[in-house]
Amino acid sequence: MPSQVTPAQLIGEISRLVRQLPCPHCGQDDAGSSRAHYQALVPAAREPYDDVAPLDPLDEIGDEERWLWRLVEEAERAAEAAPPGPDPRQVALAEQRCQEAYEAEQKVQTRIHATITALAQPSSWLRPRHRAALARHLREDRAAAVLTAIQRGRIEEIRGRLRAVAHRRADYLEANRTTLEAGRNARVELTRVLDDLIDRYARMAQPPAWFKFGLDYPPEPGTRREWLQHARETMIERRRANLHRVLL
Repeated sequence: MPSQVTPAQLIGEISRLVRQLPCPHCGQDDAGSSRAHYQALVPAAREPYDDVAPLDPLDEIGDEERWLWRLVEEAERAAEAAPPGPDPRQVALAEQRCQEAYEAEQKVQTRIHATITALAQPSSWLRPRHRAALARHLREDRAAAVLTAIQRGRIEEIRGRLRAVAHRRADYLEANRTTLEAGRNARVELTRVLDDLIDRYARMAQPPAWFKFGLDYPPEPGTRREWLQHARETMIERRRANLHRVLL
């Protein structure tokens, strides 16, 4: 007598038979279909994935332009490392005060020399009161000469410090003159490159959105110069970003 089949065994047998049936959509076994569907949904581990927008052909930077940007960056680093110079207003004021102190000292010395000459005259003894006044003026002028000399010395010290700061900066700039001049020349050449790129974008039938809307192209009448300067600044930002492949 056959053993009685329990409901659980019956359900398990039906499930096994269903799994063995071919897929009604592709004709493959259900297990294979599941594997194929799973493989289609999960990308391969080494499949390339890049969500960065491709570069505009005009955004590509050639070796010559890269070399120009490198010269500019080297010049900028050299300029940033330069020691600060003195405040031109302080330098001018120190020079003025120095000149004033020198002239004041010279006037005092001139009076002292004239008084000594007058006292050396034999006739001065015939006018005792006048001679006494000359002697008093001589003492006052000699005291003033000491003060003016001290004042001049202090101002000269300040001027010397300012000149030392200026000389230190000048020496640094002279030592890096080649790098700084190369950077200036590279900027001039890059300006030509940027102007050419701006012209090529402007001639497009459909300029990119960043050019047309970001720069408000075409410019309003009478604003061509200001618009060109703004366009150059924007192009500089884009070109420098593209040097590191980071599009704005």
